[in-house]
Amino acid sequence: MITRRRLLQRGLGFVGLSLMPGCGRIKSFFQPEVSRTAIDIHAHIFNGRDVPLVGFLQQTVLRDPHQPVESAPVTGAFLKLLKAIMLSGTPRAGPELETLATQGFVSAPEPEVLKRDERNVAAGLAAFSRNLGQQTAGLRTTRTEEEQVLDRIAAEVGQPNLRNSLQTPENQGRTLAAEIFRQGNTGALSQGETRSYVHYSPFMQTIRWAGLLTRPRVDILAELGRLYGGSSGIRIFSPSLVDFSAWFLTEETVTPTEDLIMLFSAIAKGYPDAVILNFAPFCPLKAALETEDDPNADTLRHVKRAVLEFGFAGVKLYPPMGFVPAGNDRIDITWAPRKPKAGGAALDVELFKLYEWCVANDVPIKAHANNSIAAGLDTGAFASPDGWRGVLDQPGLKNLRLNLAHFGGFDESAPAGALATGVDWEETLAGMLETYPNLFFDLSYWTDAADPESPSRDRVMQRVATLLGRTPKMLDRMMYGSDWSMIGRVPSHPQYLAGVRQALDELALDDVTRESVMGGNAARYLGLEADGAQQSRLSQFFAGHPVFEDIFNGG
Repeated sequence: MITRRRLLQRGLGFVGLSLMPGCGRIKSFFQPEVSRTAIDIHAHIFNGRDVPLVGFLQQTVLRDPHQPVESAPVTGAFLKLLKAIMLSGTPRAGPELETLATQGFVSAPEPEVLKRDERNVAAGLAAFSRNLGQQTAGLRTTRTEEEQVLDRIAAEVGQPNLRNSLQTPENQGRTLAAEIFRQGNTGALSQGETRSYVHYSPFMQTIRWAGLLTRPRVDILAELGRLYGGSSGIRIFSPSLVDFSAWFLTEETVTPTEDLIMLFSAIAKGYPDAVILNFAPFCPLKAALETEDDPNADTLRHVKRAVLEFGFAGVKLYPPMGFVPAGNDRIDITWAPRKPKAGGAALDVELFKLYEWCVANDVPIKAHANNSIAAGLDTGAFASPDGWRGVLDQPGLKNLRLNLAHFGGFDESAPAGALATGVDWEETLAGMLETYPNLFFDLSYWTDAADPESPSRDRVMQRVATLLGRTPKMLDRMMYGSDWSMIGRVPSHPQYLAGVRQALDELALDDVTRESVMGGNAARYLGLEADGAQQSRLSQFFAGHPVFEDIFNGG
């Protein structure tokens, strides 16, 4: 896939990049219809209050996992601006949960939401301008670099003289934001017809994405539905919560996990247009540290409550934060602000408690499996599929239902500029499918194939076709996923569903197989097709939900 790192290195550098004329260009695509049982197995709807922003942006999104944090290719000034925007007008979980309790699921109309994005971006720009030269914890920046960021925005929106005016920061922020959002979107996307959208530069799209993350979570979900959902689109989405705080060097306040579980459960209960199958986060480092501080603590309590009481469908893990699925006793955790006195072995204790509980309770795990989202030097390599053999080979764990996310980039053998670190992880994963009957993988953030202008598209499509020809079992385990809202930074994201469908058509899949990839395989992975504990729990939680009843109980 076009990794987060490559997208932003190509599009956000401040040297040698010609500016796109104007603020964007109109592009068209055909929005396909999909099966009524299609599932987006991989999404996110958190906002800027839910992640430690400096660490999230600096240590995971905008840097090469083979370089230390200080070598990030994008200036700290731009990260400072993104943080300022992402905390401007961004609602906390409590008020949003109260609104859901008193008013039900109410999402604002799209024009109103975009106007609110514009106001929040304007406020972030104004705050950034007022604080030029002032340091933000965890970022290295200078006033000159910050001025360059504002100059670039002004030039790209066609207002190069604005920065030399005597306008206040507030007025400049409002003027720039109005230009950034001037063209707006083109209305709701309908399946089965040709639609258009505004294709912005990566730089400008990232600023708009920062505005997206100032929304209430219900509106971030509503945008996901607007883009890819509807009566003839995706009607089952699986958003994951994240828990990164223990791995980041910056100390930042984020929404407590228990608050997010309650909020996301209420969203799933109240959202009328699709089934929302949330995944709860689990951080083994945080769990190990909690056990160290309180040996009687139940470090699985949030996972247990989420799944057993609040309608969650699984658990999300991020090995590239700094742990391997098994065998952490061999790892010296030097990149985290605090590590357990027992070392990495303490993480294994917590992880295997989770694995065993998931198998016993019919709960699937979703794991990041791309060399990205790395908190430490080279910890992206910890996401390799091969690391899961040490889990699945254990007695009683072979049947753990596991989704290894982000298949399809073939980064390890890609041309210069990618990772080039050895055997492609896609090859490794394909070779594991025969041995592990409940191992699945998803196509989330598969922009290399979904974007028709991707320079890697021909290479990636050829590699996938070759691998499918050699390992046809892959088609029984492959699952569609978007990785919304992370792909919201990609200029071509409105056509992502259409692009993946086109890629599947080019792979000459028959109708039955394509429907399996688009939803049937995910239903098996989720445990929705078997009369087990998972199906029973979710049926009880979603009893009376119109879409769940229509899909799983025939209306």
